[in-house]
Amino acid sequence: MGIAERRAREKDALRQKTLDAAIELFLENGFESVTMRGIADRIEYSASTIYLYFKNKTEIVGAICTEAFETLIERLDEIEQRELPPLDGFLAGVRCYIAFGLENPHQYQVVFGTSTPDEFAYQEEPNRLGMQALEYLARCIVRCQDAGIFHRGDPFADAIAVWMQLHGTTAVLINDHGRYNFPWPSKEALVDRSVDLIVRGLRA
Repeated sequence: MGIAERRAREKDALRQKTLDAAIELFLENGFESVTMRGIADRIEYSASTIYLYFKNKTEIVGAICTEAFETLIERLDEIEQRELPPLDGFLAGVRCYIAFGLENPHQYQVVFGTSTPDEFAYQEEPNRLGMQALEYLARCIVRCQDAGIFHRGDPFADAIAVWMQLHGTTAVLINDHGRYNFPWPSKEALVDRSVDLIVRGLRA
């Protein structure tokens, strides 16, 4: 391995280490309480080193979101390339979303559950990737509409409503499953039931 390649790997490793530490601190203390110096202290580097990679913590959240969406979209693209029947493709996509959240709970909570400043909502790359994920759902819905499986309506409005349902299911399974004095079914049973209810609501 050459010097340039080694330095590139070290740079990537430090960047990822910074993101991982930020995720931990955002979940432990909330976005507003975390500082760049605190993130640097967590990974035992100077704050000036962190600033070589990110100008502020809002940019760090943007990078966390970008990384999460890129992983999710890669999985959704793999499903779409299989050219499944319309309903099968839709079901595979919504289950993929829930599975991604359950497999990456800390990252998911920062992306969708952390209170962040208004300027974060307008970061270009997370917005572009988030729209890609939404467009996947909308395409699945249109294919099901064209096949007469789902009612004919605004596919993007339906896609947002589906995402809201998926987000609620995923967040509860991450944060609350097994808590309280509830007769909790298994996570797998709840995913099955949630997906079934979504499909029932969309059926023609």
